[in-house]
This record gives sequence, structure tokens and C-alpha cells, in this order.
Amino acid sequence: MRGPQDVNGHATPSGIREFVVGTGGATHYVVGPVKPNSEVQASVWGLIKFTLRPGGYDWEFMPVAGETFHDAGSDVCH
Repeated sequence: MRGPQDVNGHATPSGIREFVVGTGGATHYVVGPVKPNSEVQASVWGLIKFTLRPGGYDWEFMPVAGETFHDAGSDVCH
């Protein structure tokens, strides 16, 4: 997940948050160097749940049984 950023990838509070979640079941691999504005990076099987609400959204990553990684948060729409 990358924090709010502008079209050039620079951090800005009014920018767009980016989620990249590859949970298709392929073998885990090293993701590579951490990108600027990265907030969370993990190699865990699971799923991400998004809840949209007026003026904002919530996310929650839930791992498969036996994994301990968990991430959740909320933000407002701009």
C-alpha cells in the first residue's frame, strides 16, 4: 500500500492512496525495493475487504488461517 500521492508519486495529503493486492494464489516472491510513500508491504495469502461509505472508505486485510499479518485503516475521499 502506498500513502496518498500526486500523479508523479510524490506524497501529498490530498492525493490518491494506492492498494496493490495480489492474492491469486501464486507462490510468494520477493517484491523488490520499497517504493516511496510505501506504508505496508507483506507476502501473505489472504484477502482485502473494502467498505465504501459516504465521504470515505475502510480497508481490512485478513490473512488465511495460520498467518498472523493483519492490516486495517480508514480514510476520507477527496
